[in-house]
Amino acid sequence: MALVGNLKDLKLHSLIQLNCMERNTAKLTIENAGKYGFVYFEDGQVVHAEFEPEIGEKAIAALLSLYSGNFKVVSGIRAPAKTIHKHWNNLLLDSLNELDNTDVNKEHQFDHMFDRLFTVKDMQMVMVIDKEGKIAACSSDVKDKKNYLFAFSQLEAEKIGEVFTRQIPEFISIAASPHKYIFTSYNQFYVVMMMDIKVKMDVVLPLLKQALS
Repeated sequence: MALVGNLKDLKLHSLIQLNCMERNTAKLTIENAGKYGFVYFEDGQVVHAEFEPEIGEKAIAALLSLYSGNFKVVSGIRAPAKTIHKHWNNLLLDSLNELDNTDVNKEHQFDHMFDRLFTVKDMQMVMVIDKEGKIAACSSDVKDKKNYLFAFSQLEAEKIGEVFTRQIPEFISIAASPHKYIFTSYNQFYVVMMMDIKVKMDVVLPLLKQALS
Protein backbone atom coordinates (compact mmCIF):
# COMPACT_ATOMS: atom_id res chain seq x y z
CA MET A 1 0.00 0.00 0.00
CA ALA A 2 1.33 3.43 -0.96
CA LEU A 3 2.00 6.06 1.71
CA VAL A 4 0.37 9.39 0.79
CA GLY A 5 0.21 12.76 2.53
CA ASN A 6 1.35 16.36 2.45
CA LEU A 7 4.68 17.89 3.42
CA LYS A 8 2.84 20.27 5.74
CA ASP A 9 2.13 17.27 7.95
CA LEU A 10 5.24 15.15 7.38
CA LYS A 11 8.39 16.97 6.29
CA LEU A 12 10.68 15.61 3.60
CA HIS A 13 13.62 15.07 5.92
CA SER A 14 11.39 12.90 8.12
CA LEU A 15 10.22 10.95 5.06
CA ILE A 16 13.81 10.35 4.03
CA GLN A 17 14.78 9.23 7.52
CA LEU A 18 11.79 6.89 7.70
CA ASN A 19 12.52 5.16 4.39
CA CYS A 20 16.24 4.91 5.05
CA MET A 21 15.93 3.57 8.58
CA GLU A 22 13.47 0.94 7.35
CA ARG A 23 15.90 0.06 4.54
CA ASN A 24 13.24 0.55 1.89
CA THR A 25 13.52 0.33 -1.87
CA ALA A 26 10.94 2.83 -3.06
CA LYS A 27 10.04 5.87 -5.13
CA LEU A 28 8.89 9.07 -3.44
CA THR A 29 6.93 11.46 -5.67
CA ILE A 30 6.27 15.06 -4.58
CA GLU A 31 3.84 17.38 -6.39
CA ASN A 32 3.97 21.08 -5.66
CA ALA A 33 1.98 23.61 -7.73
CA GLY A 34 2.01 21.30 -10.76
CA LYS A 35 5.75 20.65 -10.54
CA TYR A 36 7.00 17.13 -9.72
CA GLY A 37 10.02 15.92 -7.80
CA PHE A 38 11.24 12.36 -7.27
CA VAL A 39 13.44 10.69 -4.67
CA TYR A 40 14.54 7.05 -5.07
CA PHE A 41 15.63 4.73 -2.28
CA GLU A 42 17.50 1.44 -2.59
CA ASP A 43 18.07 -0.72 0.48
CA GLY A 44 17.75 2.27 2.75
CA GLN A 45 19.96 4.71 0.82
CA VAL A 46 18.97 7.71 -1.28
CA VAL A 47 20.45 6.96 -4.72
CA HIS A 48 18.73 9.41 -7.07
CA ALA A 49 16.60 12.58 -7.00
CA GLU A 50 15.03 14.87 -9.59
CA PHE A 51 13.37 18.26 -9.28
CA GLU A 52 13.56 20.11 -12.57
CA PRO A 53 16.04 21.46 -13.50
CA GLU A 54 18.11 19.88 -10.69
CA ILE A 55 19.18 16.27 -10.22
CA GLY A 56 21.10 14.48 -7.48
CA GLU A 57 22.10 16.36 -4.34
CA LYS A 58 20.95 19.73 -5.71
CA ALA A 59 17.48 18.27 -6.28
CA ILE A 60 17.37 17.08 -2.66
CA ALA A 61 18.30 20.57 -1.42
CA ALA A 62 15.61 22.15 -3.62
CA LEU A 63 12.96 19.69 -2.43
CA LEU A 64 13.87 20.27 1.22
CA SER A 65 13.03 23.96 0.75
CA LEU A 66 9.38 23.17 -0.04
CA TYR A 67 6.93 24.02 2.70
CA SER A 68 4.05 22.02 1.26
CA GLY A 69 3.29 19.51 -1.48
CA ASN A 70 1.45 16.23 -1.91
CA PHE A 71 3.65 13.15 -1.65
CA LYS A 72 3.31 9.47 -2.46
CA VAL A 73 5.70 6.64 -1.61
CA VAL A 74 5.47 3.45 -3.66
CA SER A 75 7.57 0.46 -2.60
CA GLY A 76 9.60 -1.78 -4.90
CA ILE A 77 10.47 0.80 -7.57
CA ARG A 78 14.17 1.12 -8.41
CA ALA A 79 15.95 4.26 -9.56
CA PRO A 80 16.51 4.86 -13.29
CA ALA A 81 20.00 6.19 -12.46
CA LYS A 82 22.39 6.67 -9.52
CA THR A 83 23.29 10.31 -8.99
CA ILE A 84 23.75 10.31 -5.19
CA HIS A 85 26.55 8.40 -3.47
CA LYS A 86 26.63 9.93 0.01
CA HIS A 87 25.28 8.10 3.02
CA TRP A 88 21.73 9.33 3.59
CA ASN A 89 22.54 10.87 6.97
CA ASN A 90 25.41 12.94 5.55
CA LEU A 91 23.23 13.88 2.57
CA LEU A 92 20.53 15.27 4.86
CA LEU A 93 22.96 17.16 7.08
CA ASP A 94 24.80 18.73 4.14
CA SER A 95 21.59 19.66 2.32
CA LEU A 96 19.99 21.22 5.41
CA ASN A 97 23.17 23.16 6.20
CA GLU A 98 23.25 24.43 2.63
CA LEU A 99 19.63 25.48 2.92
CA ASP A 100 20.38 27.42 6.10
CA ASN A 101 22.99 29.45 4.23
CA THR A 102 20.73 30.48 1.35
CA ASP A 103 18.14 33.19 0.95
CA VAL A 104 15.46 30.49 0.86
CA ASN A 105 15.81 30.12 4.61
CA LYS A 106 14.57 33.69 5.09
CA GLU A 107 11.14 32.55 3.96
CA HIS A 108 10.83 30.31 7.00
CA GLN A 109 10.35 33.25 9.35
CA PHE A 110 6.65 32.89 8.47
CA ASP A 111 6.43 29.12 9.02
CA HIS A 112 4.59 29.33 12.34
CA MET A 113 2.02 31.66 10.84
CA PHE A 114 1.58 29.26 7.91
CA ASP A 115 1.10 26.38 10.34
CA ARG A 116 -1.70 28.24 12.11
CA LEU A 117 -3.42 29.35 8.91
CA PHE A 118 -3.43 25.83 7.49
CA THR A 119 -5.46 24.65 10.45
CA VAL A 120 -8.36 26.61 8.89
CA LYS A 121 -10.49 24.31 6.75
CA ASP A 122 -10.31 24.82 2.96
CA MET A 123 -7.07 26.82 3.13
CA GLN A 124 -5.20 26.02 -0.09
CA MET A 125 -2.32 28.48 -0.30
CA VAL A 126 -0.77 31.27 1.74
CA MET A 127 1.50 33.94 0.29
CA VAL A 128 3.32 36.81 1.97
CA ILE A 129 4.15 39.76 -0.30
CA ASP A 130 5.61 43.20 0.21
CA LYS A 131 3.83 46.40 -0.79
CA GLU A 132 5.41 46.30 -4.24
CA GLY A 133 4.08 42.80 -4.91
CA LYS A 134 7.34 40.88 -4.39
CA ILE A 135 6.92 37.45 -2.82
CA ALA A 136 8.53 37.21 0.62
CA ALA A 137 7.30 33.69 1.35
CA CYS A 138 4.80 31.23 -0.05
CA SER A 139 3.44 27.85 1.00
CA SER A 140 3.68 26.60 -2.60
CA ASP A 141 6.15 26.96 -5.45
CA VAL A 142 4.14 29.70 -7.18
CA LYS A 143 5.39 31.09 -10.49
CA ASP A 144 2.38 33.36 -11.06
CA LYS A 145 3.52 36.89 -11.89
CA LYS A 146 0.22 38.51 -10.86
CA ASN A 147 1.29 39.00 -7.27
CA TYR A 148 1.64 42.74 -7.71
CA LEU A 149 -2.13 42.83 -8.37
CA PHE A 150 -2.78 41.70 -4.81
CA ALA A 151 -0.62 44.49 -3.44
CA PHE A 152 -2.24 47.03 -5.77
CA SER A 153 -5.74 45.88 -4.78
CA GLN A 154 -4.89 46.12 -1.09
CA LEU A 155 -3.46 49.60 -1.45
CA GLU A 156 -6.49 50.81 -3.42
CA ALA A 157 -8.84 49.29 -0.84
CA GLU A 158 -6.99 51.11 1.92
CA LYS A 159 -7.29 54.41 0.04
CA ILE A 160 -11.03 53.89 -0.50
CA GLY A 161 -11.47 53.01 3.15
CA GLU A 162 -9.68 56.16 4.23
CA VAL A 163 -11.81 58.35 1.94
CA PHE A 164 -15.25 56.92 2.73
CA THR A 165 -14.99 55.52 6.23
CA ARG A 166 -11.73 56.86 7.57
CA GLN A 167 -10.93 53.25 8.45
CA ILE A 168 -8.57 50.84 6.71
CA PRO A 169 -10.32 47.54 5.81
CA GLU A 170 -8.93 44.68 7.87
CA PHE A 171 -9.68 41.97 5.29
CA ILE A 172 -10.33 42.14 1.55
CA SER A 173 -12.00 39.30 -0.36
CA ILE A 174 -11.86 38.71 -4.11
CA ALA A 175 -13.79 35.84 -5.72
CA ALA A 176 -12.19 34.34 -8.83
CA SER A 177 -13.72 30.91 -9.46
CA PRO A 178 -12.78 28.31 -8.32
CA HIS A 179 -10.94 30.24 -5.60
CA LYS A 180 -11.56 33.00 -3.13
CA TYR A 181 -8.60 35.24 -2.29
CA ILE A 182 -8.55 36.89 1.11
CA PHE A 183 -5.81 39.30 2.01
CA THR A 184 -4.88 41.51 4.90
CA SER A 185 -2.02 43.64 6.18
CA TYR A 186 0.56 41.87 8.33
CA ASN A 187 3.28 44.08 9.82
CA GLN A 188 5.06 45.52 6.76
CA PHE A 189 3.63 42.85 4.44
CA TYR A 190 0.36 41.58 3.01
CA VAL A 191 -0.87 38.04 3.56
CA VAL A 192 -2.78 36.51 0.65
CA MET A 193 -4.84 33.41 1.40
CA MET A 194 -6.34 31.25 -1.32
CA MET A 195 -9.39 29.28 -0.24
CA ASP A 196 -12.29 27.44 -1.83
CA ILE A 197 -14.74 29.92 -3.34
CA LYS A 198 -17.56 28.38 -1.32
CA VAL A 199 -16.16 29.39 2.07
CA LYS A 200 -18.32 31.76 4.10
CA MET A 201 -16.56 34.89 5.25
CA ASP A 202 -18.51 35.15 8.50
CA VAL A 203 -17.27 31.65 9.38
CA VAL A 204 -13.60 31.91 8.39
CA LEU A 205 -12.80 35.49 9.48
CA PRO A 206 -12.76 34.77 13.23
CA LEU A 207 -10.48 31.80 12.55
CA LEU A 208 -8.16 33.86 10.35
CA LYS A 209 -7.98 36.64 12.96
CA GLN A 210 -7.01 34.10 15.61
CA ALA A 211 -4.37 32.52 13.38
CA LEU A 212 -2.83 35.89 12.51
CA SER A 213 -2.92 37.31 16.02
